[in-house]
Amino acid sequence: MRFFKRDQQQREAGGDFWSWWPGARDRIAGAISGGGFDDRLIGEINRAVQGIHPSMAWELAPGRSAQHAFCISPEGNPELRQVALRWLALAPAPDATWEYHAAKQAASALMGLEVAGRRFDLEAMRATSSWDPARQRVDVRLWHPGFEGLPEQIRLQVGFLFLDQLLGEEDVERWIGSIDLLDAPTGGRTPTELKAEVERRRVEAATATDGDGTWVLGERTGPDGQPEIVMADAALKRIDHPFANHHVSIAVHFGVERFPTDTEAALLNAEEDDLVTRLGDTAIFAARTTSPGVRTLHFVAPEPDAMRASIDPWAEAMPDSLSEGLPQRRIKIDFQHDMAWDFQRELGVR
Repeated sequence: MRFFKRDQQQREAGGDFWSWWPGARDRIAGAISGGGFDDRLIGEINRAVQGIHPSMAWELAPGRSAQHAFCISPEGNPELRQVALRWLALAPAPDATWEYHAAKQAASALMGLEVAGRRFDLEAMRATSSWDPARQRVDVRLWHPGFEGLPEQIRLQVGFLFLDQLLGEEDVERWIGSIDLLDAPTGGRTPTELKAEVERRRVEAATATDGDGTWVLGERTGPDGQPEIVMADAALKRIDHPFANHHVSIAVHFGVERFPTDTEAALLNAEEDDLVTRLGDTAIFAARTTSPGVRTLHFVAPEPDAMRASIDPWAEAMPDSLSEGLPQRRIKIDFQHDMAWDFQRELGVR
């Protein structure tokens, strides 16, 4: 498997990858079969990938069904992932020779790594793991006999490369939570056992009742210094919604500087359910925050303007006040471009 990045001198190169590809695919397949590439062919591939995006990486690997796979890699960057998915949408149909992927794929067999002048047999990696049911992620701690004497940064680098080979780039992002290091050997899981554990948890998550156990409750100090109760979907993952670039908050101000009573909270909850139903697939409900005088609903959406057709009639249908004696309610809507979903970090979800 070969994995390359472009250097700075190649950043001005461009071109339409899929116009270039028909004249290059057989030459690249021949170079793989022949056991090597010359600098000219590598440079040509670099320039073609550069035309997709200057920061995109690429990889050639054995295919799952085809003989070879051409993979580009956003390396965890959500903006680049959108570019990669659009690239993939324009790809020709896979055939016996080539298939195409918008991320690094799991290796059919773990290969050795050479990092910082040291060779690592990845089959010797051992891991302990724990399942976080709220976030639906596996937290792992890794140990390798070659770690001895190496700085933490190098050991973590090897650990990330190991997980990418074992699970593939997207499954690492989707299913792996924290990645830590073990200081001493343990029984631990072999790579095969760790992969089976992740697969078991994937099935478990897929068969769980929607939202069952993934909504967490907490308290924080809000931006205005007031206490704020946070309820959020901890298992909502950016990778599963690659084009949801916007954070939309809808704040309902109910006119008194206190938390709602049980009766008022029940009405707010019913209105929340009504809005979520009205929005349908135009937005994903991510969290709710409640502070004295304000209930705020948090959504992510690919096209926030598409939400307006649902929000306006919802707001018009709401009663002016939560209860007798309270001032008229106000609604404030805020649309923010949030490519990295930083709002989750601000709410304490990750």
